[in-house]
Amino acid sequence: MLKLSSEAKVGIFVFIALMLLVYMSLRVGGVKFGREEGYVLIVRMTDAGGLDKNASVKIAGVEVGRVKEITLEDHRAKLKLLIRPDVKIGKDFTAVLKTKGLLGERYIELLPGSPTAPPLKDGEEITRVLTYTDVDTLVTMLGEVAEDVKEVTETLKKVFGGKEGEQTLRNIVLNIESITRRLDAIISENEDRVGVTLASLKEFSLSMKEASDSLNSILKENRSDIKSVIENIKSASARLDMAMKSLTELAPEVKQTVSSIGKVSKKIEKGEGTLGKLVNDPSLYEGIDKTVKGINRYLTKVESFRIYPGYRGEFLFDASETKSYFSLRIQPRRDKYYLVEVVDDPRGYVSEETRETIQSGTTTTVEETTTTDDIKFSVQIAKRLGPITLRGGIIESTGGVGVDYHLMKDRLRLTLEAFDLDRDEGIHLKAGAMYRFNKYLFLVAGMDDFVNEEGLASAYMGLGFEFDDEDLKYIFSTAPPISF
Repeated sequence: MLKLSSEAKVGIFVFIALMLLVYMSLRVGGVKFGREEGYVLIVRMTDAGGLDKNASVKIAGVEVGRVKEITLEDHRAKLKLLIRPDVKIGKDFTAVLKTKGLLGERYIELLPGSPTAPPLKDGEEITRVLTYTDVDTLVTMLGEVAEDVKEVTETLKKVFGGKEGEQTLRNIVLNIESITRRLDAIISENEDRVGVTLASLKEFSLSMKEASDSLNSILKENRSDIKSVIENIKSASARLDMAMKSLTELAPEVKQTVSSIGKVSKKIEKGEGTLGKLVNDPSLYEGIDKTVKGINRYLTKVESFRIYPGYRGEFLFDASETKSYFSLRIQPRRDKYYLVEVVDDPRGYVSEETRETIQSGTTTTVEETTTTDDIKFSVQIAKRLGPITLRGGIIESTGGVGVDYHLMKDRLRLTLEAFDLDRDEGIHLKAGAMYRFNKYLFLVAGMDDFVNEEGLASAYMGLGFEFDDEDLKYIFSTAPPISF
């Protein structure tokens, strides 16, 4: 059976980890060898909040590129979009900043225009930009509506509150009842007059019949005029009859309306219903205001929360061993994060023991060196203050502190850690540097335990990678299934 040495096992493990790193980097698109394919288009927006570098650019839901760079120019966000070379973007396309769901990641959607529009060339700008209302604007509008409702309810309370408001409502009801009685009287009077008019017309027709012989010649000469007069009188009487019926039907509705107004005013005064509560209970508005502010704070926290899993391997030159770190960085805010690490240290904890043995009456002192616990843990809390980050907590299963200094827009980081403060051979000090090639891949180098007096000091160098939760979702959603 073939037996592998520790160095061979470590080498196989590092090789597999590097192959996995290369695969994931190529899947995500963060690592590019040579010049990136595609052409660049420019988009300017008044607000690009929540949009990150390397965000997706889509047409009809299909990804056609990525956001290559986000800068500030003339108080506006300037975006450089890297579009695939096989995709043509017309000059009348419209750029829209969208969000996946309510709290998902933000991306750029390109809305097509006319199929005959000429395509944009490398470096040209998409001039049509459409901005949708975000959640923060809706919350602000809701707060303004709540303020308006409060002003209305306060006005109603001033108008209808107290004895004066009650008297005003009572006077309104009495006035409406008086108007109703008058309308009823008018309807009654008009009904009598209509009857008299119809009777007069009847008598007039009889008189016309009796005098028909004497007026026959006049009728023949003025037949058409008299017919027209009669038609007009019939039409007027029909309209008058409809008006009387409408007034008769309107009287009960007016009475019912007056009664409804009286009931509503009494309910408002007693504090019943939503409007009554708004008028008489100011705590209801305060509750609505607190709820809106709480929703706003919660949405802000959820949007800024990020999780970054990662790994790095440090090859110790003096020990010819690889020290591995599996990390999980939980970042609720940009200036604060929590770091949890599992450390595989091939040297473990080194301790020396002295014991005495007696053989043939001779006492011999023997010194023994033992190594234990090669798996260690780190749990730290970090706070960033400008270019400096302060860390503290448990470092490699012992208490410790650390400080980081960031350079070159956070691409270079200088680190100093101090832990295992009560160790017999002195405090454990580690100094190093980390350089990021891109968002995912970085290089580390430095000196570990450089003040140790027992010969454990060693220079180290290694590689590492780090992803965020959105990258992992992208990898698992696009990776092909693995069959065995």
